[in-house]
Amino acid sequence: MDSSSVELSAAETRAIGLTIGLILGTGILSLIVCGLRLYARLFIIKQFGTDDFAVVVSLAMVQVFNGLGLSIVYYGSGKNLVHVPQTDLLMWFKLYYVAMCLYLWVSLSVKISLLLFQRRLFPTGWLQTTTLCLMIFLTLFTISGSRALALQCKPVRAGWDKTLTEAKCFSTFTIYQITLYQAVILFVTDLIILLLPIPLLYKLNMRAGKKVACALIFGSGIIACISPMVRFSTLDYLLQGSVDITYSSTSSLYWMAVEFNPGLVAGSLSSLRAFPVLRRFGSTFGSSGGGYANSKGYVNSRSMEMGNMSQSNASRKKRRRHNRPMGESVLEQTVNVSEERILGDDEHGKNGP
Repeated sequence: MDSSSVELSAAETRAIGLTIGLILGTGILSLIVCGLRLYARLFIIKQFGTDDFAVVVSLAMVQVFNGLGLSIVYYGSGKNLVHVPQTDLLMWFKLYYVAMCLYLWVSLSVKISLLLFQRRLFPTGWLQTTTLCLMIFLTLFTISGSRALALQCKPVRAGWDKTLTEAKCFSTFTIYQITLYQAVILFVTDLIILLLPIPLLYKLNMRAGKKVACALIFGSGIIACISPMVRFSTLDYLLQGSVDITYSSTSSLYWMAVEFNPGLVAGSLSSLRAFPVLRRFGSTFGSSGGGYANSKGYVNSRSMEMGNMSQSNASRKKRRRHNRPMGESVLEQTVNVSEERILGDDEHGKNGP
């Protein structure tokens, strides 16, 4: 069947257009925002940390996945199965199998970049421990989850080659159960990542408006957070045993893009303040001090020489610092270092651990 001679229904046309639009739209957005973040960190701030290297890797993996998604659409996603030529269908199954195997690894790369970003901003002990445990857990979860999907058939080739009629494969219900388990785990870990900075942001000595702005930056990842559960809700075709898989699986495909790309954007927004046009956003302190050592002994020697900080504010901070009792708590030290890294480190400070 020549695909060019097939007249697609309105539903098919809408599904194809929506999938391409979401993949391209979110993909271009993440490419622009992350590209600006990396440029700012490398050439303006001139400090390229571990989280920045993680973003490079994650951005590459996400863009490859976006390209894979567009290829899957090209070979049949969004069309009813009867409208997909046999040669295209063989390639579709192959590409969709690759996407299933890569899904958790791309998700891991995005989460690792976000966790490393939080570790740089908040050097407090409990957050460092929590993020490290999360990274270890997510890595082990990704290895086991990807293995289960990659080895769903025996021989393995039957995972994409449906002409092997004698192969033994997981039932569609088993695949559904695996996907449900993965969606719940991803949702819970995304929620933890989203909520981790909130207690520390609350303790920062910033104006209420600045706190809200920072919370919005971190909270912008809420779309990526809920995406695994929304994507799971689109997998009822597995539960029902639908044979029209090229059409039924379309919404699952574009929700993957919605999950990955906004997650990268959320972790890169704060670095954009290094550009002059955005520097006013969050560039001043509400009432915080500067130059404190963090809980690991690192000292930010530059005392926040922000262009718009008045001399009177600096004097008040100095007097308040001298009046503070000796033996400042680890929490207070961490809060001050975090303030510098969120609001000033993008221009002057040092990368944290």
